[in-house]
Amino acid sequence: MIDLHCHILPGIDDGSKDIEETLEMARIAVSEGIHHIICTPHYIQYSDYYNKAQVEALVAEMNERFVQEEIDLTLSIGHEVYMTPDLPKLVQEGEVSTLNNSQYILIEFPMNDIPMYAEDVFYELRLMGLTPILAHPERYPMIMEDPNLLLKFLNLGVLCQANVGSIRGFFGERVQQTVLKLIEHHMIHFIATDAHTPRKRSPKVQKALEAVTQLDSNLAKELFIENPLKVYQNELIEPRQPIEIVKKSFWKSLFSKRQK
Repeated sequence: MIDLHCHILPGIDDGSKDIEETLEMARIAVSEGIHHIICTPHYIQYSDYYNKAQVEALVAEMNERFVQEEIDLTLSIGHEVYMTPDLPKLVQEGEVSTLNNSQYILIEFPMNDIPMYAEDVFYELRLMGLTPILAHPERYPMIMEDPNLLLKFLNLGVLCQANVGSIRGFFGERVQQTVLKLIEHHMIHFIATDAHTPRKRSPKVQKALEAVTQLDSNLAKELFIENPLKVYQNELIEPRQPIEIVKKSFWKSLFSKRQK
């Protein structure tokens, strides 16, 4: 398996704090069936987060260390880029990295807001030949309130990545309900660990894989295995048609409860 969202690089963001934690996370990942990780440290404009060249150097260093430690895991470069109006320019200037130097770029929104300029940025990235991947949409309060807000982005060619922890309920019941609804309505295209530590937010994936397999085994294979591989190999992904989520009216919900 390939994990396309992971904060395994040591000491550069809110993920692994040192090399020992990185090695521990790597061993957990391998035990879970993950043998390749696309590193996605946070990048926020005008901050001191690592740029593409710095991430590339650290990835090479850690790959050498994994060989020395006989850990069957390889890393490649990427970023989780914080949404900003200048994002297309940051890509053009080589400041931020796409996922494994592919056409796919991982983007996160501010946690409590969807920027008004998001559609314009996504549109410009698409004109550049890039495919934006929105990180963990199930965790954004506006999406929890109205999951159909994603449809306008999906129609622009944006893809979405959900977190293993969301499926397992680590971020609360509401996030869990939202992510399962998004998966069921074909609004999620990848599931990744978004691991930050060897403990609470670790690169453990098997229980989430089992949960989605129980819902739809073919879809689980697509989200956990096939689509991440296509990103890694820079291949075209043809997403399923998303299904609008229809909320039950108050009276219909009340009637359904009385029928039970």
